[in-house]
Amino acid sequence: MRELDGRYLEQTGGGDRFPNRIIHRFGRSFLTTFGFKLFTFQVYRCSRQKVTKFQDCEGEHYRDILLRLLKGLSSSTSVGDPTLPDEERSTSKDIHGSPAFRVDSAELKDNTIRAVIQVGKFGSHENAIGAGDPAADIPIGDKAASNIFRIVFAIPDEGESGFLAVETIGRSCPHGLLIKWLKRKSQQEAATPEGEGVWWRPSVKAIADEERLAHMINEGAAQKLVLVRHAVGRDGIRKTNELVITESLAASGKLDQVSQMVRGWFTDEKGRASRLEESVTREAGVRELAAIVGPEIENIALDDGWVEIKDPDGQIKRVSPHHMADVFTYRLSEDRPVVTPTFYTEVRSVAMSLQTAAKLAFDWPTS
Repeated sequence: MRELDGRYLEQTGGGDRFPNRIIHRFGRSFLTTFGFKLFTFQVYRCSRQKVTKFQDCEGEHYRDILLRLLKGLSSSTSVGDPTLPDEERSTSKDIHGSPAFRVDSAELKDNTIRAVIQVGKFGSHENAIGAGDPAADIPIGDKAASNIFRIVFAIPDEGESGFLAVETIGRSCPHGLLIKWLKRKSQQEAATPEGEGVWWRPSVKAIADEERLAHMINEGAAQKLVLVRHAVGRDGIRKTNELVITESLAASGKLDQVSQMVRGWFTDEKGRASRLEESVTREAGVRELAAIVGPEIENIALDDGWVEIKDPDGQIKRVSPHHMADVFTYRLSEDRPVVTPTFYTEVRSVAMSLQTAAKLAFDWPTS
């Protein structure tokens, strides 16, 4: 393998700009990690753009509505894309590859709602096998192999912003599917005579952790910069890596430059950590990354890129303007999840440390 000033080029087909085929393999950890992500939580009335105060939801507090919606999602497994109308979503006769979602439990404890959900995909596994007699194997091709995730909603008595904590397993975090099904269930409730056509649209945004970001940058944990050009795969749908350009930041002496760029993605004009929003587009981010690599790649059509950063737990994260929340996954354990009291205690601790910076106030119960 040839290295040029700390930079590796990988040509994976579809062109002859770099004739020497150089393969760079990204290291992977096969040990499952468990943790959580933290979001701000708000709610809107139907399609309105103005956020609704939790205490002003058509004579109800949204906390009560939320608990009712969660319990409503526990009566059966929800299948398919919740953004589609009921008649267009997958039916029981054609569910292979469809996502599955179900709330196992939801309870109000003080001013928090704590829930457990299951998320999976139909047809993702063929059999469930045991350690003993093969005759005990169970075919599950028509089932959705699922994972269990714990969730905490912190909804204040008054105000318009709260917290949502969602458990992570490896890179999986089902917050998106959860929010979509809450919206869909509310729309279904609104379609009943009792609902009077009013439904509630929840919205979440990942919370930036300035101290965590500063620690990663100050410790020089930015490892390398990666730029990618994709090509459409043989199936005409999936994208494949046609060209990958990788630059070691320590070897190239560009660590400070990249650290400043990454900090800019996370902070506002006053240098304060902000809620994670796509203030920088994917295209603009790729141009920023390419400019750091150098003018020799200026005319290469690149469509993705990121910086690999090692977080305080030693995990490598891909960071880009359109994928920043991954940095703020708080790891709790490896190999198996922590017990529920520990999960809640850790969520509470992190959330309380971020309340002031996030301009949120919540009276967290102690247990």
